Amino acid sequence: MENAVDGQQSNLLAQAQQIADDFEIGSEHIQQVTRHFVKQMRDGLANHRVWQLLAYVRAVPNGSEKGEFLAVDLGGSNCRICLVQLHGDSTFTVTQNKHSVPPGVMVNRSYTPLFDFIAERISEFFNTHLDICSKYQYKLGFTFSFTCEQTSLASGRLLHWDKGWDIPDAIGRDPCSMLQEAIDRFGLPIQVTVLANDSVGTLLTRSYCSGQRSSTLGAIILGTGTNAAYVERMSNIGKLSMPANEDDVMVINTEWGCFDDKMEVLPSTTFDDELNEASTDRGSQMLEKRVSGLYLGELLRLVILRLLRAGAFNMKVDVESPLFRRDGIDSSFLSQLALAGTQDINNTIKLIQDTLSALDVSGSDAQAVHLLANSIARRAARLAGASLAAMIIQSGRLQATPKGSKGPNPSPGKQYQGRTRFNRSIGGIGRFRYHLTLLCHRLLSLVGMGSLIRKSSSQMPSQYTPNQSESYAEEDIIDIGADGSLIELYPTFEEDMRRAMREVPQIGHAGEQRVRIGLAKDGSGVGAALMAQVASQTEMESLMGGQ
Repeated sequence: MENAVDGQQSNLLAQAQQIADDFEIGSEHIQQVTRHFVKQMRDGLANHRVWQLLAYVRAVPNGSEKGEFLAVDLGGSNCRICLVQLHGDSTFTVTQNKHSVPPGVMVNRSYTPLFDFIAERISEFFNTHLDICSKYQYKLGFTFSFTCEQTSLASGRLLHWDKGWDIPDAIGRDPCSMLQEAIDRFGLPIQVTVLANDSVGTLLTRSYCSGQRSSTLGAIILGTGTNAAYVERMSNIGKLSMPANEDDVMVINTEWGCFDDKMEVLPSTTFDDELNEASTDRGSQMLEKRVSGLYLGELLRLVILRLLRAGAFNMKVDVESPLFRRDGIDSSFLSQLALAGTQDINNTIKLIQDTLSALDVSGSDAQAVHLLANSIARRAARLAGASLAAMIIQSGRLQATPKGSKGPNPSPGKQYQGRTRFNRSIGGIGRFRYHLTLLCHRLLSLVGMGSLIRKSSSQMPSQYTPNQSESYAEEDIIDIGADGSLIELYPTFEEDMRRAMREVPQIGHAGEQRVRIGLAKDGSGVGAALMAQVASQTEMESLMGGQ
């Protein structure tokens, strides 16, 4: 009998390893993905595609910006209403209310229910925090985290929905106009002046807050969804119908989630195919479906479910288990498994029991689930690393001459006029806080308080990787803002990204060491406010010029 049990456990681990191997992506494949993505980026700059979208932001902040602005952040399944105060010293204050968007509004034939829902939340916020009788017209930045082709700083056209949303009536319409119509119906003294994107907002927020001499090159979103934005030379944007000098730049919203919807280079498993077939946007956002938190939990669920139905596991699962519900497993489960590790298998067993409503979870069951979760997350991180490598290569920032050698620095990254405050936020204290944060994450997860980690994540420090970029002069640093639960809470996500970047010859070890990735909290809200500040300043300059 004992031999039979040992055989079953051995067979389970062998099957799990075989599936884990299917999720592996080697160095040559990483290089292939990066080359293809650089090609896609250049094609998107020359032609009108659903990726490489113009953001119409032609400078990045330096921390001196001031003002009070409203912001609406719509993305995932939440809507946030924010009042952002920019203090002009790289700091800000945010007052906000957060609301869950009803499913019947997320999937609807008409756009009116969605935007009326948002306007009603704005009205409630206004009545609580602002003077409804004020004659002052507030400027509002709208962070709309779905694919739009922008036509100006304040307007655009919705191209398609993702993340499970589907409102056909909104396709082809301007999100700012739809929101303004709803705001006007509520009689609020608010003007929507900016159409923002979460990745663009994160870039601007990182630049505003970092106080670094080196301007921020880009930003990456690695949470429920994934996206990136970066600073590009306008002379490289062939589809742009406006004159540009050699030093002129513009922020590009990459929409890299759809860089390879034709599946020319992306890896695929039967589980990826199953997930795609069940999605609301079948055949679209194929990179996002392999990288973002919205899908990683579902991939793990599909893998575990197949092994469970094959009788490979020892554990027994309740019929009400989230394993039997589509999207029943959240990506935070993968982070908690990684934090729990396999050193003390009892902690992993308890986590699986609690999350999956399972009984009789064996040590082999726990090892198999941990192995599978780790392989899915590692593939996501390596694909994100390959994508970031492509963005850095295309930007030209690697061509910057390191300090101590002669030559110009051709890197893009104009900053708003004003004095940049220099502040090294990473050092010995940063290292201590980083490792303390990881320890706290582990302890909270082990005692079943993983949800507390997510609730308090806004107070966590930027991640610190020992020896990362510290030996380089500030002007040689390639600064990247980041936001999202994966890069913030999954313990090895950034490390796996960096390993993939080093495997790309154009980046290598030296290039990867120049990359500093820093968390930019609340990039969607503060970034929209920063864009509203630009719009307000431009309007004022236009009025003064007309006098």
